[in-house]
Amino acid sequence: MKGRRILIQLVKLGVSLGLIAFLFYKLSPEDLLSNLVRVKAWQIVASTAVFFASIVMGAYQWHLLLKAGGIVLPFAKTFKVYFVGIFFNNFLPAGVGGDVMKIYDVTKVGHDPYQVFAVTLLDRVIGIAGLCVLALAASFILLPGAKLQNLGLYTVIFAGCVAPVLALIMNKRFSRGVRSLFGRIRLWGLGVRFDSIFRRLGEFRRVRVLLVQLTILAMGVQFLRVVTHVLVAQSLGIDITPLSFLQFFVFVPLLSLLMILPISINGLGVREGAGILLFTQIGFTKEQALLMELMTYAIMVATSLLGGFYFLQRNFERGRATQPQEVKGDV
Repeated sequence: MKGRRILIQLVKLGVSLGLIAFLFYKLSPEDLLSNLVRVKAWQIVASTAVFFASIVMGAYQWHLLLKAGGIVLPFAKTFKVYFVGIFFNNFLPAGVGGDVMKIYDVTKVGHDPYQVFAVTLLDRVIGIAGLCVLALAASFILLPGAKLQNLGLYTVIFAGCVAPVLALIMNKRFSRGVRSLFGRIRLWGLGVRFDSIFRRLGEFRRVRVLLVQLTILAMGVQFLRVVTHVLVAQSLGIDITPLSFLQFFVFVPLLSLLMILPISINGLGVREGAGILLFTQIGFTKEQALLMELMTYAIMVATSLLGGFYFLQRNFERGRATQPQEVKGDV
């Protein structure tokens, strides 16, 4: 089983490296370099600050969900654990590695692992819902002009992501049906575990007002992440009109959904290739689209390094605490 997992990760790594190599081969090195030379440093700093703010808001969203689930932690603790999760999301081959770390860190201080898992899963679900609600709003505004290829299809995809989420959270009958379906899985006792998780998720229907508020907060988080892309594009000298600004709210969510597909390392290569196909529709050159996606990804990775610092700091402090202390006194 371990050998199979390694093989799968190697295949994903090959897909990512192959796609990136192919994209660079197809593009002009001179145009890539000339675009890089024009990069405005202050806008890169601004985009990094905006992305950092989105992580703080995301940590607060998870913090409120933990509290609603009966898991009370100081926000400073939640913030650090959340940042460690962001770090591992970027530096582990599997995109859910950060969630595993978050669940482990909260569980080890005495909280029910199924409850922590349910809260973290719900946090992911609300994030996707907030992203797709933003994308739906942008799509409906753009639909009358219909200047984007496949916009109708994109609208269906976004609606398809939002509808099951709303039904699962708000509709008790639908939720029970899903819980019953997953509960029938006998392999490795997964059915019992799924039943326990879905039962805990169902308890959140009592705080529907909070769930609506958190979805609005998630929309704010995703808004800032789209703006991060916009600022990076502007740093490359790309003129952003009100229309193209709105189109970002269709394209960036699509790229985020593509990153969920387990076919590459954290979406690397897939995101850049899809970004070229999408953004060249609105006047970007292929080189600009590639650089925008790579630079945005670099900002996300660089910002997440704070989580790596928190992880090392925590392990260092734990190591010092377990070292034998010198015994003082008369012999």
